[in-house]
Amino acid sequence: MAAAEMGSNAVNEVVNIYATIQSLIERVSQGEGGEGFEQVARRYNALPLAEGWFSWALLTDQGEVMEAPEDGPAVPAEEPLRTMFLVAGARRYPELVVMLPARTSTCVDCARCGGSAWMKHGTGKIPCHECRSLGWVER
Repeated sequence: MAAAEMGSNAVNEVVNIYATIQSLIERVSQGEGGEGFEQVARRYNALPLAEGWFSWALLTDQGEVMEAPEDGPAVPAEEPLRTMFLVAGARRYPELVVMLPARTSTCVDCARCGGSAWMKHGTGKIPCHECRSLGWVER
């Protein structure tokens, strides 16, 4: 494949994911996903990925992952939370799985969670921060 074609394909993929995100924002803003998600989508004009204790994880129509505390402005999410928020979002909206990092041949199952992406916490489980909820890490 020629370099120009590869560049064109990459641009098309980016345009497609932006269109997908915008479509999801519109659907959630119209009530798909429940009232809480609808209100947050409208407030921030962004896709709510996950609800936390005192904040929301959001995805903007430009693909930026944000964290929006109840009592402050939305700010860009930093690793490992950025990827963890995307994983949570991809569980809710499978169309977003293309935004997740790809597992390569140099990756191994996460030792902390045994590759499950979840850690035991009390009688329940929480997302594994060691592997960013992916279940694997780079060697």
